[in-house]
Parts: sequence; C-alpha cells; structure tokens
Amino acid sequence: MFVSRTFLIFTAVVLFSVGSLLFASYKGAPSAAPRCSVPALTSRAQYSRFVSTRQTKCDNLAQLGGWLGAPEDGKKMVCLDARFDIRAGECVVLSFGINNEWSFEDDAERLGCKVYAFDPTMGMEDHHRTPNIQFFKLGISDVRGEKRIGMNPEAWDFNFHKAFPVDRYENIVRRLGLEGRVIDYVKMDIELAELDVLRDLLDNSPHLLRNINQLAIEIHHDYVFGDFGPDSTVRKFWPFYHRLRCLGFSIMTTQASVFWREVVWARDTAGHLWAE
Repeated sequence: MFVSRTFLIFTAVVLFSVGSLLFASYKGAPSAAPRCSVPALTSRAQYSRFVSTRQTKCDNLAQLGGWLGAPEDGKKMVCLDARFDIRAGECVVLSFGINNEWSFEDDAERLGCKVYAFDPTMGMEDHHRTPNIQFFKLGISDVRGEKRIGMNPEAWDFNFHKAFPVDRYENIVRRLGLEGRVIDYVKMDIELAELDVLRDLLDNSPHLLRNINQLAIEIHHDYVFGDFGPDSTVRKFWPFYHRLRCLGFSIMTTQASVFWREVVWARDTAGHLWAE
C-alpha cells in the first residue's frame, strides 16, 4: 500500500511530540506545587481547641520515662501499634534535651532502641552512657555553630543568656549516618528552640522530617501569658502546626502543663521512607 512521504513526516512529528510530553511527565515536569492552607488565628479558643484535639488514634500507647520522682516532663508517650513497626535491635531514637534526667532514654533503650542523646548544657563531653545510649555535647537549632538557647531555671524565662554549640537536624542525622533511613522517634525538650528547629525542618529539610515516624515536642508557647500579638509564640507556632499536617503528621497525644504542652505527632505513612 502506498503511503505518502508527507504523511510519514507528519506521523513522525506527532509521535515525537507525544513521546516528549510523556518523557517530561515521567521525569517530573514542573507543575503547580500544592499549597498548604493555614487558617487565620483569630482567638485563644481556636488555638487551644487545635492543640488539645487528638487527630489520630493509638491502640497501644506506652509511657517512656517520668518514673519514680522524675520530673513530670520527663514522661513521653510512644505508640507501639504495628503500623510503626518498632523492632527491638532496629529502632532508632533521637533525644534532644536531657538536663541530667535519663528516664526517657533508659526506657527507650529497654525497648530495644539505639538512642542518640543531645544536650550542650550539662557539662558532659561526648560519651557512651551505655552500649546503646550515645551522648553528644551538642544542641539542635537552625544553624551550625554557637547559639543562645533557652535553658533557664524559670520555665517562663525565655531570655537566651548563654551560647552553646548547636547544629541543624539535617547535619546531625548525616553525621550519625541516619539520613537515608526512617527515624522511629524524635524527642525535643529544648526550651523554645523548637521554634527554630521546626522552621528549619519545614523550610529546608521536609524530606527528612517526613522520615520521622513519631515526633514528640514540648511546646513552650506563651498561651498562659500571651496577648496573641505579632510577637506571641502562639502565633509563631500556629503555621508550623498546619504545615506539619500538610506533610502527613497528626496529633496523636497532647497533654497540657502550666507553661508548656506535650504533643506527639504521628506520621500518617509511618514506616515508608520518603525520597526526594
């Protein structure tokens, strides 16, 4: 059957164009990035309702730390449901903020996890506390170097008086050789430095944030004293909560104290490694 040269050329052009479009789509051609909706914060009740509402359930909740006279904020909750796949000998816990109170880290070790503990304020050098608890004289923040962090006797005093060695989360997990794996549990009790850390993670390292299965943070907001003005920490935390939601995190446990709130976020796709 006779086929004209013009028809062959036309067909080749069409096939090439379609193939180019498919290849571009496969490679991840630029597209409109989904936006994360952050509702306006209009009242104290709105903020309180959000941070005090559980957004996902846990059928097997366990307490780590906070026993036998340990400070109340030494207690952290961890979910042992099958979806988190916490396996003895394989699980990894990062703990930021120790203040010489080891009940959480000791319990995490008893669970069978490797624990990496960080605190630059205790006067201790890097060492292995036990075979599975390794300590670093280092804080976490949004920079590498030295920074004033809020380790003060009064829980309401957030003036940063002294500089300590700190580093970013991304650098820390790279240093530990953990950047390519799921982190089972991250605890932060870092006296308002969580604002800097959350900002850095959300802005610069969301792929690593999405590799954390459970994220426990002692939130040092000024809800009790704040006037909800532009400098209020309540207003600074508010968008971070919603950006965590957009990355697949849900509030699993939430407990109020006088000057802070203990919140544990669970990743909805727990156990799945995120790759950029």
